[in-house]
Amino acid sequence: MARNELSKSAMKNADLIRQKASETKDAQAAEYVGVDASTICRFKAEHLDKFCAYLDFLELEVSEKGLNRLTNSELDALKLFAEKGVHAIGK
Repeated sequence: MARNELSKSAMKNADLIRQKASETKDAQAAEYVGVDASTICRFKAEHLDKFCAYLDFLELEVSEKGLNRLTNSELDALKLFAEKGVHAIGK
């Protein structure tokens, strides 16, 4: 699958993975996973975009460990309180 065929969500996932992968060496990742460094390199070059398209199909997103994500209801509540705060300031 060509990069220009990816959805925005799949592209975002692939970009995050590539960004984080650029911060380390393939050999370190390979040792952690238990494969050769060439396998990691080949996966990134040949399969990462397809894998991210598959994640998108499954409606999954990639995020950094330890990142606290809000649920939709929490986000809606924050928007409501922000809107009320803006209206209160405007009075």
